Amino acid sequence: MSRRRLRATLLCASGLLGLGTGAWLRAINDDAPLPSGVQLAGYSLGGVRPSQLHRHLETLQAILAEQPVIVVQAPHYQTHLNEWGIALDAAGTHRAVLDAWARVPPWKRLFGKPRLRVQPQWTVALERFQTQLARYRWLARAPCNARARWVHGGVQIVPSREGRTLDCDASVEALLHALRHVPVPQITFALALTSTPPRVSTEHAHAITGVISHYTTRFPAYQRSRSHNIRLAANALDGHILLPGERLSYNEVVGKRTRQQGFRLAPAIIRGEKRDAIGGGICQVSSTLFNAALLGELKIVRRANHSIPVAYVPLGRDATVTDTGIDFVVENPHPYPIAIATEVGRSSLTIYILGQMRTGRTVVLKTERGCRQAPPVRRVPDPSLPLGKERVLRKGAAGECVVLWREVYANGSLVKRERVATSVYRAQPRVIAVGVKPAVPPSASATCATNTADQSRAHSTGE
Repeated sequence: MSRRRLRATLLCASGLLGLGTGAWLRAINDDAPLPSGVQLAGYSLGGVRPSQLHRHLETLQAILAEQPVIVVQAPHYQTHLNEWGIALDAAGTHRAVLDAWARVPPWKRLFGKPRLRVQPQWTVALERFQTQLARYRWLARAPCNARARWVHGGVQIVPSREGRTLDCDASVEALLHALRHVPVPQITFALALTSTPPRVSTEHAHAITGVISHYTTRFPAYQRSRSHNIRLAANALDGHILLPGERLSYNEVVGKRTRQQGFRLAPAIIRGEKRDAIGGGICQVSSTLFNAALLGELKIVRRANHSIPVAYVPLGRDATVTDTGIDFVVENPHPYPIAIATEVGRSSLTIYILGQMRTGRTVVLKTERGCRQAPPVRRVPDPSLPLGKERVLRKGAAGECVVLWREVYANGSLVKRERVATSVYRAQPRVIAVGVKPAVPPSASATCATNTADQSRAHSTGE
């Protein structure tokens, strides 16, 4: 054989061998079964062809949907993965496996034993996860502020407590992290909880060392429903701490005055008249707090007087509140925290303002009365009274305008004088009953008496 023919034969054989090898490699790359070293998390994909991979992943998706899930904080309650809104992303995982396999060198596929671990891709239906998360809301708790009370002549601190809330995003990440270890008999993960600090910490409360001011009012103990309402409102205020610059809303702290909240029917002032109402008596608590706040140099942000004077505080020093918008609001102007402490006796209410005592400082409250308005007179007919006779049913009271001043003295010297409020009380009418019963004429009375005697005599003689 000539050299030229031999060369042509070798070239032809090499070409055919190259074409065959290329075709074989192409077949391996395109749809050759994946080796056992290729794993999806802990699942082996050995023997699965790329053309069959998507269907294989869809089957795995259905299996994982029923995977048992246990929350660490509730180990006796079992759910399933699909209930948490998390599912295997078959399309995304399919791409991830093929992309990872494509990065393996061809020589390693042919002559080596490639080991490849691919993490599954997941889809998260956040609304469904949040719905499932809501079943564990009992794990959350509100923070508890520190409180300060006046007990046996001393300040007693009730420590604060941190709160905790369920963190949805972090809980999703915790469950997805647990899914990296499938297959397992059950997926176990811990819900993420975020600490919530209290508004008033125990450290804040320890700055309160003594009494700044206090004020006492009295009430009739025999009015049990009214006394009950006073205790209920006072207990809501007891121990409440205000940091510097913070405000207290009486209505927010005491809450709605309803039977469901424990309040009872008792006398109250409504539109200038005394009537029974749910929560009657709590204005005595707000008025007592008003006076204690004045003496403690708190800032009065919002206050309204009653329509008529009340008996338990001096004129011009009351504070009315209602569920419908009339509130009493004070602010802490001091550079340290203060607390409101209450003490309810059998027939007395004392409110303390606790803080840091300042020696040599005195607060004096003064009132100035303006012009008085005479009470209007209202006469009502009374058929039981003889004509021309009168009887006073209600004495009435004059209308009043009172200006309240607060004076602050330091070591006997006046350092501050401010006008706190102007109170206007409407006049209460004087009600007089006027007799309208007509007088009986004398002649008619005599005739009536004669006729009565004659009838009596006829009856006795049998006529």
